[in-house]
Amino acid sequence: MPYQVLVGLGGVGKTQLAAHHARTLWQTARLDLLVWVTAATRDAVVTGYAQAAAEILGADPASPESAACSFLAWLEPKPTAARRWLVVLDDLADPADLRNLWPPASPHGRTLITTRRRDAALIGHDRRLVPMGLFTEDEAVAYLTTALAAHDRHEPADELLGLADDLGHLPLALSQAVAYLTDVDVDCATYRHRLSDRARTLSDALPDPSGLPDDQATTVAAAWSLSIECADRLPPARLARPMLQLASMLDPNGIPGAVLTSPPALDHLARHRGAVPGRTDAEEVTVWDATQALRALHRLSLIDHAPDSPHHTVRVHQLLQRAIRDLLPAEQHDRRRSAVVPAPAGAWARSA
Repeated sequence: MPYQVLVGLGGVGKTQLAAHHARTLWQTARLDLLVWVTAATRDAVVTGYAQAAAEILGADPASPESAACSFLAWLEPKPTAARRWLVVLDDLADPADLRNLWPPASPHGRTLITTRRRDAALIGHDRRLVPMGLFTEDEAVAYLTTALAAHDRHEPADELLGLADDLGHLPLALSQAVAYLTDVDVDCATYRHRLSDRARTLSDALPDPSGLPDDQATTVAAAWSLSIECADRLPPARLARPMLQLASMLDPNGIPGAVLTSPPALDHLARHRGAVPGRTDAEEVTVWDATQALRALHRLSLIDHAPDSPHHTVRVHQLLQRAIRDLLPAEQHDRRRSAVVPAPAGAWARSA
């Protein structure tokens, strides 16, 4: 496949895998050209292409759109040249930003994209979606063991296993936990106690921004904020965030969809919906609206929503739930639980 799209929750290691793949191809002389573009916006993609055109073709970077077109034309397969190239578009925020900017299909070239988006627009046309999940238990423990050993730190196997479970096997969280253990100089048991202290936020158990490892730009607690904002802008606007808040009060391993679309849940969503032009806070939220809010969260990899499963199951990573709860005043936790737990008892029963 000329196009591969690595997709998954923020923090599963998409960029790291892409970088490893690109570095391996380059160091083994299997590429003539490697271009890495941060694809957070359309302007960023155009600028990245224009810079490549300036270096390869001598194009004028002052005319980025024209230079970008020249770069894409240069990538087109030629009968007289077999250029081996890889273009990496890292952290694509919106598939629409690549309209007319997809690198051409080529027998010698490849395009690798990392994104949190699971939109249909990223599938088909020789594009292969590659879902990236969490570490397995063995992988998580092996990572912690190796990373701590590099700092001459050795912890009991049962504590490492417990820490891997506490962090939900999320690669970003594991690497930041190692940095915290090392910099603050606490043992694994003490760290786990700090992590479980509900009087503290998740940020209290993570490195400060100056201590993030591996050139990471943000902590686990902040890694999902842009995704939440983007999901909240998708139709029906301003429902994704309150829906995620509701889901963050329930079992991360499986919530029946009927619970999150029950009448009490719909009333709660209507009351807590953010301001939308032309709408009032009291405007009715329908089952369709709530279901589309779940789909918006799924598209941004913030939840896993399985509408084809018997109970339309929703799953949310436990650390994402923790980060969401940390942003809400404690007195609002019970209100949100009460919006979905007692009243939708019938929904729970129907899904049993």
